[in-house]
Amino acid sequence: MNRFSKVILALSMAAAAWGNSGGAPAQLTGAPGEGNCSACHGGAANTGSGSLSVRLDGASNWTPGQPVKVKVTVSDPSATRWGFQITARALSDPNQMAGSFRIIEDTTRLAPNPPPGLQYVTHTLTGTKPGTTGSASWEFEWTPPASAGFGDVLFYLAGNAANGNGQADAGDRVYTGTFVFSPGAPAAGITRVLPQLAFGNSPEKGNWSTFVYLHNTTASPVQATVRFYGRDGSPLTVPGVNASSTQVNLGPRGTTVLAVPDVGTLEEGSIAVEAPDTVIGYGIFRQALQGVNAQEGVVPFSSSTSTGATIVFDDTDFVTAVAVLNPGSAAVVVTVRARDAAGAEIGTFTLNLNPKQREAFAVRDRPEMTLVQGKRGVLEFSSSGGPVSVLGLRFNQLAFTSILPVER
Repeated sequence: MNRFSKVILALSMAAAAWGNSGGAPAQLTGAPGEGNCSACHGGAANTGSGSLSVRLDGASNWTPGQPVKVKVTVSDPSATRWGFQITARALSDPNQMAGSFRIIEDTTRLAPNPPPGLQYVTHTLTGTKPGTTGSASWEFEWTPPASAGFGDVLFYLAGNAANGNGQADAGDRVYTGTFVFSPGAPAAGITRVLPQLAFGNSPEKGNWSTFVYLHNTTASPVQATVRFYGRDGSPLTVPGVNASSTQVNLGPRGTTVLAVPDVGTLEEGSIAVEAPDTVIGYGIFRQALQGVNAQEGVVPFSSSTSTGATIVFDDTDFVTAVAVLNPGSAAVVVTVRARDAAGAEIGTFTLNLNPKQREAFAVRDRPEMTLVQGKRGVLEFSSSGGPVSVLGLRFNQLAFTSILPVER
């Protein structure tokens, strides 16, 4: 090979190494029939003193259809720049994709041009974390298969612990590994809900944030799963958690708070908390308007199995608002009926709610409910076909407070 050819080859190798700093092309996880990072970074795989790990956030098993945060870590004592690629397959068939990935931070992305039906997560340029020593980690969301009958899931992972010199040489240590996770049942306990979730900013409604307080009343550690849903019932990624669900470990007599801050445009939805019945807590909604001290409303968790609720309202000098949630897995029809202080019916209508869907409104704004304005009385909610959860709020100009429902 002449000198000119050697220069061209060296430049090509450097360009390939630099190009992959923004994420490896698909099919480099070490899965059957695939290569790994050493294709561009030199050196034999698994010859260094480093290691790999894959962890499900707060869990050792996956729950069918429930998104979970996955954390990948590559460790090596001599590395100063990092990269990885991962895919999930059925243990029984390594050519079958297991679930799906979703990106939740700017250090990762989906690898482009994968084979049909497959997905890969890899690093971005930011995710190479230049100058970081010892180890590097990345997080993304994985939605497992919908049924436990899918069986065990095998993650194929390749990691690159590079020396940061921009060259494809043996100084870059490449590691590969496989990690098996089995399906499991959700944590034993009950599901309680907050029919209202609000966060973000609105010129008309101000800045909203939501907080969930949880306390373990026992002397043994327990686990709780908190899930966030949008108005239409689909999983909702929230700031602060940066995912649509999270698992919380509560130590003996331990307490924690999950904060969903006022980031971005105003979003609304609901929250479900799966935990043993020995876990207690409540939610807080905070509203901040320009030039006014922030207002807060404290609300208890609602049942996810009640089929009706009653709220006592006072719409004289106040405005009554409600959030009505279907916490179940099947569509329901909810009948809403208003009665005045003498018990006479003054309005009624129905809501058709899909699973996890929720509706929120000022009661007097409903065409069927205009007669509640200026009156006191009760709002009765009854569901056919499944459960319903209800939360009431009353507003007095800039102040608001919660109205506690009586469930049945």
